[in-house]
Amino acid sequence: MTRSLLIRLRPRMVVACSLLVLTLLAGYGCAPGPGATRPGLPAQTAAPADAPAPLHEVPVPPGKWREHRLARCRPDSAVAYKVEKYLGTCAELFRGGSGSDGMIELEMALDAGVRHPLILLTLGQLYLMAGQGEPGLMPNEGPAADVGDWTRNQKRLLGRAKLLLTEAGEGRPDDAAVDYLLADVARAGGDFEGAAALVARGMTKCTGGRSFRILQQYQDLHHYPARYLGGPGPEFPQEALDKGLSGDVVLDLLLDPAGSVRQAVVVSSPGDCLSEAAAAALRGGNFSPAKVGKYPVWAWLRVTIAFNLES
Repeated sequence: MTRSLLIRLRPRMVVACSLLVLTLLAGYGCAPGPGATRPGLPAQTAAPADAPAPLHEVPVPPGKWREHRLARCRPDSAVAYKVEKYLGTCAELFRGGSGSDGMIELEMALDAGVRHPLILLTLGQLYLMAGQGEPGLMPNEGPAADVGDWTRNQKRLLGRAKLLLTEAGEGRPDDAAVDYLLADVARAGGDFEGAAALVARGMTKCTGGRSFRILQQYQDLHHYPARYLGGPGPEFPQEALDKGLSGDVVLDLLLDPAGSVRQAVVVSSPGDCLSEAAAAALRGGNFSPAKVGKYPVWAWLRVTIAFNLES
């Protein structure tokens, strides 16, 4: 069941909001007629001059976890059987506690000329995890085999991870997962400025899909829905007061990985002017983006704003 933020307002007065739910929706405007429902209509409020360009995505059904795959992001195509076989073998070995053997399997795939981006991404992630000190992932064979000294081992492991992930990025140039993993490589090597730049670059790209499932598969990541962190409250529109309009405005907000509102869609509203007031205020709010583990993703958030007339 979708939980939402509920903000209650009275004429000419903004009342503090209480966070009742984890998901938000965003606004539209104020046509006369209390109780009007306009599912799927985009909010027409103007975004601030420095705001990102609005999008025109289709909201997913309500739910606690509302990750979104952008329409411009192509769905993952079918993977050849031999690629899936290598990936499956590696995953099975990893689950059985023999992750280093899985790494050797994927290195064998590369030696055989099977340089699929998902193999490169998977192997690069495993070398990264090894370079972060993950138990059971120190390979005894291959280009970054154990040399008996951790300082040298870590440099070799992270170097191998960077090389593989950079090649994976050439095959998946719009995949945020590649940049997020490269940021982890930079961070593990002490390059925090470079890591921040890679995360920022990844936030402009596609999230979700097969690459993020691979991140979850090997890192045991949890889902963290988007959250509203506060911001300016909407003003009760004079037009609504003149017409006696009041009630709940339910909105869907599409948040990018940086936590910016990129689209506002009305689910239900008593009128357009109330929707516009709610959406305008929420566009200026502060949000924590949805995350898969520590990795931010595109997602929808639902909010309910109650405009109440004093009796």
